[in-house]
Amino acid sequence: MSVVPALILYYFPRACSLAVHIALEESGLDYERRIVHLPSKQNHSPAYLATNPNGAVPALSIGQQTLTETHAILTYVGDQVPEGKLLPLPGDLLRYRAHEWMNFLSSSVHTYVRSIFRSTVYAGEDNATCLAVNAQGVKNLAKATAIIERRLGDQTWALGDAFSVADAYLFVMYLWTTDERVSSVPERSRWDALAKRVWQRPAVQRVVAIERQDRNYEIPWE
Repeated sequence: MSVVPALILYYFPRACSLAVHIALEESGLDYERRIVHLPSKQNHSPAYLATNPNGAVPALSIGQQTLTETHAILTYVGDQVPEGKLLPLPGDLLRYRAHEWMNFLSSSVHTYVRSIFRSTVYAGEDNATCLAVNAQGVKNLAKATAIIERRLGDQTWALGDAFSVADAYLFVMYLWTTDERVSSVPERSRWDALAKRVWQRPAVQRVVAIERQDRNYEIPWE
């Protein structure tokens, strides 16, 4: 394996950066962690914007460059691990299934949950409009949940028999659906079972323990 440049993960606990945090821990690569405190808007500070002008997490510094967007970073991390252990190799159809999963999670599921958590981003400050956006977000999430259940089928992991970066991403989105701000979500036994399997992995429990030092979020199965 080629030498990987120094890696620095910029993250906030239980944000979508958790998927990258898990992937890095699973990879065995050496990396540093730097928390970006979103509630105090540290992500909009000049120091952080110099690293990531998008002002969001996750971001991954790779030597002198910075990579942003969860899907892109998960792909990069997966490609640093030999033999396609976290992301199938180019030419393998399962690699493109992984991208299918990650694109769906980032472009659909993430946006639906965001419309519930932060309706003002879409509706402005009008209360009635925010309530309507929130309600539609719940409906959209229900449809997305049904798609996830169908795609998972009877598989152990998102891609079949092997854990991948797509499972780390599914785990984070699942945690978000358990948030009290989500008024309802359909029964999702397959997604629930997958998320439980992810939680049982030692690397995942190490990462969550680290993140909980700064934000003590709940894990449903404890």
